[in-house]
Amino acid sequence: MNTEPLEKLGLQEAGIKIYLALLKKGLSTATQMSQYTGLNRSHIYDKLDILLEKGLISFVIKNNVKYFKASDPEKILDYIKEMQANIQNIIPELNKLKDIPKPKTIVELYQGKEGMKTVLKDVIRERKDYSVFGEEGQFQEILPVYIHQFLRDVKYNKMKERLLSKEEKRGKIVLTEENTEIRHLPDKFFSPITMVVYGDKIAIFIWAEPQFVVLIKDDSVAKAFNSYFNVLWEIAK
Repeated sequence: MNTEPLEKLGLQEAGIKIYLALLKKGLSTATQMSQYTGLNRSHIYDKLDILLEKGLISFVIKNNVKYFKASDPEKILDYIKEMQANIQNIIPELNKLKDIPKPKTIVELYQGKEGMKTVLKDVIRERKDYSVFGEEGQFQEILPVYIHQFLRDVKYNKMKERLLSKEEKRGKIVLTEENTEIRHLPDKFFSPITMVVYGDKIAIFIWAEPQFVVLIKDDSVAKAFNSYFNVLWEIAK
């Protein structure tokens, strides 16, 4: 017999065994149920309580002994209808939860070279000009092949890049001359990370092994960092 529909009602294997045994054997004690099913008597009582709560069995007491009986199988349909009615009653409350404003800030974490590629591909998908702070040649070192593909895509999509780098890296960064404007600042302005701002997102590249990218999606945060970037851009050479 296929018992999967009964499992979907929340009945575990032991509960199904008991219910089917009661249908077959009729009025029975817990001890008899243990004998019929091979289940431990203490375990039997736990499952009988569940079946009673669901209305799938009932009991009578004779000579101070409790006898259990399976309800008609049609009772299963009544149980399902009751469940459906209960769920219908809470649908309005569930819909209210759905309408609660979602957090406007989304933070995602990517790891390793493939994670970096995923974020850089997202930069291209935005097809918007972007700003880079703290590039020291790590992209060409860690992604020597892909970074050239990325820059080709930047050029193809006519995107513009503003790049702030260390003074000591002048002339050492891979870029597309017609699409990239680069300026330099003293070392004291930089930390061992690279930040890329594009659209309403900030990607923070952490270069220490195994390399991570923290991607923050928040329009106000992106605008705030762009303002900060613009201040540095004005004083850079």
